[in-house]
Amino acid sequence: MSDSGEGFPVFGEVLDGYPEGRLQHYRFCRCYSVACPEGELGDVHVSTILCRVSRGLFERVREQGWQL
Repeated sequence: MSDSGEGFPVFGEVLDGYPEGRLQHYRFCRCYSVACPEGELGDVHVSTILCRVSRGLFERVREQGWQL
């Protein structure tokens, strides 16, 4: 989970990491939020991640339209 900077959380499902090198601190994710409920692919820097959420919490938040 990370902060959108727009007043709502973003939930990312990590799909893959990158090998050592320039991108080692990035994760390839599908990210979901109230602004993009269908999800979008992109890279997330690990420093922007606030916390890790369980699969159960992820699914509950999905059912609630990506709102905590």
